[in-house]
Amino acid sequence: MYKSKLSALSPPGSEEALIKKDVMPKKLATGEIVFRGVGKKTVNAPEIRARFESLGVQADWKRFEKISSLRNDIEHYCTSVHPDAIRGMISDTFVIIRDFMTAELAKDPKDELGDKAWELLLSVSEVFERERAHCKQRLDSVDWESATLGEAISELVCAACGSALVTPVGDKRDAGIECRSCGEVEQFESSAERALTEYLGWRNHHAIKDGGEEVLITCPFCSQQAYVVDEECCAICGEACEHTCAMCANPIPVSELSDSSLCGYCQHMVDKD
Repeated sequence: MYKSKLSALSPPGSEEALIKKDVMPKKLATGEIVFRGVGKKTVNAPEIRARFESLGVQADWKRFEKISSLRNDIEHYCTSVHPDAIRGMISDTFVIIRDFMTAELAKDPKDELGDKAWELLLSVSEVFERERAHCKQRLDSVDWESATLGEAISELVCAACGSALVTPVGDKRDAGIECRSCGEVEQFESSAERALTEYLGWRNHHAIKDGGEEVLITCPFCSQQAYVVDEECCAICGEACEHTCAMCANPIPVSELSDSSLCGYCQHMVDKD
């Protein structure tokens, strides 16, 4: 479906350049330089994503990555995920197909897939989404004491079975979460750290790759991967680092945040003295 969009956007006579992995320049008799696709290899998912971003094509990559991960697990191994995780994947697939076909391909997904397939996807999606909405409502009712943590927890899946049907055990965040599919209970610290790592991990990856600063680091006070830099606070223990050096008054780089009030250089000078 995504390749179909790239094929449609490929310039006439370009040999479907936008879906080809290899693209080569060609000089025409007029002196004009054009780019044409070569070979039989087509772009993979990361390459499609990069081209979509460059072309302004919208796609739900968060859902796509969840589907892709579970699909790979099922394809290559004997999966241990709960049937509800499979239903969640089908529901996410339904949402992607519906939204992308309608918005980007200007087609009616019901007409394209046929009544039987469409009704099956719709029935599974409606049931699962009602259950997921109920779980999300309960998660949203808890004061997670961190906006980022609240967002991360709402997208967390069960560590044991992969189901997205997780709910809080009680009214307080410290009670942890419970999976409605398999009954697995996960303690707060574990579920919070896992949620934050999964939710912000991609931002950390891109930040480091682009030479920027991390958005999630290990908390100097509780040693959990839970210090949210934008919030200047640990989402688990609530402790906050000094972000401005008490000696030189300069901002402390993220890589130097600690339980000290000094930046790395000033701390070095103090220790030296």
